[in-house]
Amino acid sequence: MPQSRILIVDDEKNIVRSLTEILTDEGYEVTNTEDGIKALEIIQKDPPDLVLLDIWLPGMDGIEVLKTVKVYHPEIEVLIMSGHGTIDTAVKATKLGAQDFIEKPFSLDRITQSIAGVLKNKNSRVRTEDNPTYSTKELPLCFESMVDVKKAVKEFSCNLKPVLIHGENGTGKGLIAQTIHEQSSKSDRPFLKINCAFRQARAIHSQLFKHLRKDSTNTHLSSLIGEEKVIYLSNIEALSKDLQEKLAEVLLSKDSQQDGFYLELLPIRVFASSSKDLDALALKGQFHPALLDTFKDSTLSIPPLRNYAVSIPSMAKDYLNTMRQTQNTSVPEIGEDALAALCRYTWPGNMKELRAVLNKLVLTGANQKKIKAQDLPSEIWQPKIEIKNIDQAGSLQEAELIWEKDFIIHHLKRNNWNIEKTCKAISTEKKQLKEKIARHSIEILDSEKNNNGYRHAQRTLKRSVVLCGSGLHSGIKTGLILQPMPPGSGIIFGDISTGKTIPARLENVKSTDYATRLQKGSSSVGTIEHIMAVLHMYRITNLLIKIGDEAPVMDGSAKDFCDLIEDGEFEEQNGFYEEIVIDKNYTFGNKEEGGPYISIEPSDSFSVSYHMDYPEPIGIQKYTYEFKGNKSFKKEIAPARTFGFMEEMAQLTKMGYASGGKLDNFILLGDKKVLNTKLRFKDEFPRHKILDILGDFYLLGHPIRGSIKAFKSGHTQNIGLLQNIQNSLVQKIK
Repeated sequence: MPQSRILIVDDEKNIVRSLTEILTDEGYEVTNTEDGIKALEIIQKDPPDLVLLDIWLPGMDGIEVLKTVKVYHPEIEVLIMSGHGTIDTAVKATKLGAQDFIEKPFSLDRITQSIAGVLKNKNSRVRTEDNPTYSTKELPLCFESMVDVKKAVKEFSCNLKPVLIHGENGTGKGLIAQTIHEQSSKSDRPFLKINCAFRQARAIHSQLFKHLRKDSTNTHLSSLIGEEKVIYLSNIEALSKDLQEKLAEVLLSKDSQQDGFYLELLPIRVFASSSKDLDALALKGQFHPALLDTFKDSTLSIPPLRNYAVSIPSMAKDYLNTMRQTQNTSVPEIGEDALAALCRYTWPGNMKELRAVLNKLVLTGANQKKIKAQDLPSEIWQPKIEIKNIDQAGSLQEAELIWEKDFIIHHLKRNNWNIEKTCKAISTEKKQLKEKIARHSIEILDSEKNNNGYRHAQRTLKRSVVLCGSGLHSGIKTGLILQPMPPGSGIIFGDISTGKTIPARLENVKSTDYATRLQKGSSSVGTIEHIMAVLHMYRITNLLIKIGDEAPVMDGSAKDFCDLIEDGEFEEQNGFYEEIVIDKNYTFGNKEEGGPYISIEPSDSFSVSYHMDYPEPIGIQKYTYEFKGNKSFKKEIAPARTFGFMEEMAQLTKMGYASGGKLDNFILLGDKKVLNTKLRFKDEFPRHKILDILGDFYLLGHPIRGSIKAFKSGHTQNIGLLQNIQNSLVQKIK
């Protein structure tokens, strides 16, 4: 019996190494990846029998991977494993089709028993037409306009000839093969996909051939009927020369005699596909001509998606409608400008790329009513440099001048009409660029030119990153996944279990007791101020933060969040944000009576001063931080840790909080001294209060330019001042 194949998806290398060793010893064929999106790519190319899936993954979280796998490949079994899950997450995973939820750390006996049980049940089930894959449903969507393809599908489904399908990567060759199979007389037989570029030759051989002695009879055939299957060989050009020769011989004669043995073909039908020019490879001796000959009367070619651009709008709309029905999630409508951009794009990845783009829009756009062009990946919607007046060019020199003007305007727009930034972008001296601007009579817009430096390019991360830890107040194992978002999205928190989102905005603040908590509907998230402070100081304007009920506290400071953001790297976007420039004084609290208060006044820069008057060992302390970029923040403010007094800890415990405040991530004060650690700064306490202010202030959605002064203030005063500022801004707009 062929080995069962297991894909491990986890970014903890030690766990992956241990699982790989033990499962290989158990006789399984094991592959692994640490990224959710890469996992889906592997599954698409060569589906495994079972996936061991962690929840907290870069690229795409485990819940989304599970959801996608069960839509496209419901036959694949999935086991969820996590050290940072909750009961809600386990329930959600089970409802989505996971066979088991295993908490880390786990015993290897526990996980091997679960795998064995799940695979035993999987192998005993008979798959019928009552459980079609999603691929079948896609045929009308993808190929409605392709008359020749539809005709070939109908013709080849009437017989059991071997079929070769040719087309560029991503055109849906596997979908076509499976559709032909499911419309054939043997549609009740299993359809096994084998990627020749990924599978070992020995494993492929065992699926294709059976060796029989020359003197054996055919009485065994009746016992094999129950094992009949159809095999689809993708990337057939990667098949070894020996296997190509054997397959050609058996397909042409139905069996082959070798050294006293008969080589019999196991599958009742063979489909094959390739994106290469097999005729050219055969002429070069790189593909067996006899094997190519076996497909001469049963070959079809799938045209690229760009040839059917006019059908893309209906494809996209139908696909999104299907997502609404099958995933029970909020899916925004797609706007006309976005559809137009989809039609203009050349789609080098064809249908596979279109599906990936639409899937990402569903994932990141749950908070939107309509998908706009700018929500698409920049390579799709971003205007290309077009030479509109090329017909007017009478010579190569004139054409070069037209191109140069378009090139300069393109980069001026991308850099907000800023001369110095444009010079840097195109590696040109300032004097030279100004001369070219004058020569081409390019007008620099005054409104853009005189923004006084308050307008900046929006920013997100280049890639998704993951961090795990425990909540400070709840103690529950948790984590977060940071995912890039398109321009104009803002900072959004997403519930890892439900998929519901909460924009990081002032109007969503639910409470300020010991930490800032956001809530929208039934979803809430707490202790957000540290990660928000980092996003504020690093000027990250668009990001999806997938999270549990509470942000992980890590060591009680924000320095791990800084490292996480830097690991994701920054990506400047084609959109701009403006700082909120404070033009008058705002105050919240009662300064005269000595109570906590906070104020902000106009300034040419951004700074925060915090004054403390606390019981010993803190006493009177103050610190002033002036923003000079993310490096100054990471050095001066980010390392400052959360602190509290013994009596506060007792009260928090009574209220059900502080379960996560361990001795290594919380400065504990009592008996007029620090009880559990050494301070990182002599004034670490006011620095941490400044960290909280920086996080709370980013709930306005924009960085602020002004000078903040605070005295014994906390989250309640911070939010109160922000509400005063927001109300004033609303009045100005009116």
